[in-house]
Amino acid sequence: MKKTLALLFGCLLLIACESRQVDVEPADQDTMTAVNQVLEELKGREVFLFVADKDEISPDEVPFPVVFTGMGKMRMFSGLVKWHETLPEGSNPVVLNIGSAGSAKYPIGTIVNCTRIFNGGCDLVHDCIELSGDGASIFSGDYFMSTQTFSPEQVKELSQQYDLFDMEAYAAACFCKMYDIPFYCLKAVSDNLDGNLKDWRSILADIRVRFTELLNAF
Repeated sequence: MKKTLALLFGCLLLIACESRQVDVEPADQDTMTAVNQVLEELKGREVFLFVADKDEISPDEVPFPVVFTGMGKMRMFSGLVKWHETLPEGSNPVVLNIGSAGSAKYPIGTIVNCTRIFNGGCDLVHDCIELSGDGASIFSGDYFMSTQTFSPEQVKELSQQYDLFDMEAYAAACFCKMYDIPFYCLKAVSDNLDGNLKDWRSILADIRVRFTELLNAF
């Protein structure tokens, strides 16, 4: 009953607020330092990866269990509820949400630690969950953020306020906050919000390689 109520609460909460070569530029030192700090904190812990799209990571190539949820805040929240119900007594899990995100600030391919997670929807920001450590802001909306889905003026205004844009991070952060589960969020930039995203699957393949290398490097 408690799990069902939690799912219903989460649904109401979230409703209120679903081949080209990629040129990858080196990340700046501050960005990589923040990402490496997260990896250090994850060492020796019971980490579960939560990923929206199956092309963003290969479960056989990373050292953690992977849970695929599908795209959007509702699917992410529902996936976390189902996973939580299967945890054995005495578990001390840590949730790491990885995946792709748009950004006008960072070059394509940059992996960024997200610590200020905003719930966006209906052109409004309803809430923000702040994590510890140094990192960037991410806006979790209901649609892909680009000039194909929003006006150029809206994209410009929002990109001046937020560093990255995705569709799942807030749901994961919200669930983990409800159950007091340590939560981390690393996103790889897949596009620069300019509407030039021509081959999504190819870009995800490049992101998968970058995340695989990162997660196996410690």
